[in-house]
Parts: sequence; structure tokens; C-alpha cells
Amino acid sequence: MGYYLIAQDGNRYGPADIPTLQQWVREGRIAPNTTLEDEVTGTQIRASLLPELSHLFPSQSVPPGDSYRQPPPMAGGGPSSRATTALVLGILGLLCCGLLGIPAIIVGKQEMNNIDQGLAPVEGRGLAQAGFILGIVSLAIWVLGTLAWLAAFSSMWAAR
Repeated sequence: MGYYLIAQDGNRYGPADIPTLQQWVREGRIAPNTTLEDEVTGTQIRASLLPELSHLFPSQSVPPGDSYRQPPPMAGGGPSSRATTALVLGILGLLCCGLLGIPAIIVGKQEMNNIDQGLAPVEGRGLAQAGFILGIVSLAIWVLGTLAWLAAFSSMWAAR
């Protein structure tokens, strides 16, 4: 059984067997937050969570009092609530209030950054990105609608 290495640019390398992956960790070619994909099932997992590799990464100790900074464990299996929130805000921005696009953009971008840093499950990337894009679209529609309304209102006012 092997794993594909998913690079930051989205390219897949492999498949590579466990001994090869272990060598790549020792060489520094695989970081703890590197995404690996099982060649049989397609399941993605962070390298540091793969039992055969986890012992090769130095443990990251958190200074006392800073436990709130410790990233949550990556259990896999689903997107985070922040990714879902970004999507919901983006949809609501389109449907009822374009200003909801602003938090959709912010939450979506923050979640994509967290995914890139290995602080959130990769399964949420699509939701976070969709929320981010919908936020931009809804905000743009709101701005254009507001400008059109102001233009119509000012022309009515000038006609009086």
C-alpha cells in the first residue's frame, strides 16, 4: 500500500511506500502538515497523523498558559464549522443581504489559511473557498445595486 504526496501547489507525487515516506520525512521533504492520500481509498491524512510517520516528527510542546494556541486534532472525516459558516454566509449574502459577503470573505479566507497551515481539516477547503467566492460576488452585487439605486434616486431628485 502506498500514499500520494499532495504538494502545496496541488500536484500529486507517488505513490510511495511507507519506507520511502519515512526517508522523505528524514530528508525534510515531508512536513507534519503535508497531506498524504491513500492510493487505494483516496482518503487524505496529515503526515503527522499517519502512525508510521508520527514518531519521526518532533513533538511540538506548547508553553504553559498557551494551550489555547494548540491546534485542534485533525480527526478527518469532515469540514470544520468555520468552513460551513463561510459557505452559509456567502449564500445568505446572495439571497438576502449583500453585506453578509464581508464576513463570508473574512471567514472563508481565514479558514483557507488555517487549512494551508495544517490547523483545519482539508475536507473544508471547498466549502471555505465557495463561501469566500460567494462573499465576493454578493458584495459586488450589493455595491452595484446600491450605486444603481443612488443613481436612480439622484436623477429623480434632480428632475424635481
